[in-house]
Amino acid sequence: MEKSKEKGLKLTPQRMVLFHILSEDDRHMTADEIYQKARAEHPMLSPATVYRNMEQLVEAGLLSHLDLGGPSTRYDTNLDDHHHFVCEKCGKVTDVYIKDIRYELDPEKSDLSAVRIDSPQLYLHGVCAECG
Repeated sequence: MEKSKEKGLKLTPQRMVLFHILSEDDRHMTADEIYQKARAEHPMLSPATVYRNMEQLVEAGLLSHLDLGGPSTRYDTNLDDHHHFVCEKCGKVTDVYIKDIRYELDPEKSDLSAVRIDSPQLYLHGVCAECG
């Protein structure tokens, strides 16, 4: 919440609800999952308000998008440099910390000479211990 103030975002009652939900759950939730939780306590809260506020939190650098494919973007509250493990059975996403990753592109197969890579992400896929 302090970071929200530093970024110039007002601590509205709606944002307080979202911060509360995000602080209680370390899963990488979708906006719809967050809305469903928020609606239980605040039935007047609209899905549009949740989506708008989540995107404002991303724009302010307080959250990040986690794109695992599929129809829904997930949100990541962990702003540390990390990667993700995705269970192919249950869909659980776990933060993974890797000490050193070095990418070397094959220029014959990947023509990325005109791009700037800002955030290399590694997604590890497999089966978690609970499903295994």
